[in-house]
Amino acid sequence: MSLMLMLMIHIVLFYPLTSVNAALGNDTVKIINGFSCDIKETPYQVSLRYAARERRRWGSGHYCGGTIVSNRAIITAAHCLRGRQKEVVVVVGNTFLDDRSATTKELEILSWRIHQKYTKPFNDIALIFTVEYIEPISGAIEILPLNTREVDAGTRCLASGWGRSNHFVPAPTNDLRAQWIQIVSPRICRKLYRIPKVICAGDASTTGPSYGDSGGPLKCDNELSGIVSVGRLVGGPTAYTSIRDFYPWIRHELRNFNGAPPLRPSCIQRQIGLVITIYMVTK
Repeated sequence: MSLMLMLMIHIVLFYPLTSVNAALGNDTVKIINGFSCDIKETPYQVSLRYAARERRRWGSGHYCGGTIVSNRAIITAAHCLRGRQKEVVVVVGNTFLDDRSATTKELEILSWRIHQKYTKPFNDIALIFTVEYIEPISGAIEILPLNTREVDAGTRCLASGWGRSNHFVPAPTNDLRAQWIQIVSPRICRKLYRIPKVICAGDASTTGPSYGDSGGPLKCDNELSGIVSVGRLVGGPTAYTSIRDFYPWIRHELRNFNGAPPLRPSCIQRQIGLVITIYMVTK
């Protein structure tokens, strides 16, 4: 098999659902065949954005999704963060990407943790830690509990995000979209992807996440069960990183987060100056 043919097969069967990898322009569009929803229906949903783009035009920097899982932590896909040298910010509490409502908050990122064994598309999970606390706002900003049990085939789950409405033809919209989809059997999931520690949801159609939805939530029974990871351009179920399988890693990283932001040089100088002043006064 030629190298070019192998490359084309990989592109058609497996692609990270993040807009920065798309060849076509607009990345502020919707889940394929999804319905418009308000942030009150998915208040745990976040938007990952390039800060430089946001400074030029609010709402233009979105490239991935995420989920609030604690008052300082957001969970997303590892491929949304690996190799990102640009400054990234998190936006919560908004239905529209260009919205600046009373509940919209921009959060500065303190650090992030990519799974140590991440190699695309395996172990596609990461945690983002914010500088400030994520203050809950009823109907706009809420924590989604983590799933710790196996999700049965046939379970109806909700996928959401600001991804494209068509893999190849971007639609000019920036509203939050969602779609109810069903979990498929592990046997079908393994046959389609051959990736461990994922669950699959969707059907034979092209309904489901697209570019820009990567890292976003799959909610089953009011718990976070999956993270949008990879899909198929030819249609069919999408693979989601399984929260249940990575729960020990998540808990370990959350426990080890000390929450203290690093001191900037100016802060260190001020502290040294304060110590010298105190010493001189008390001598």
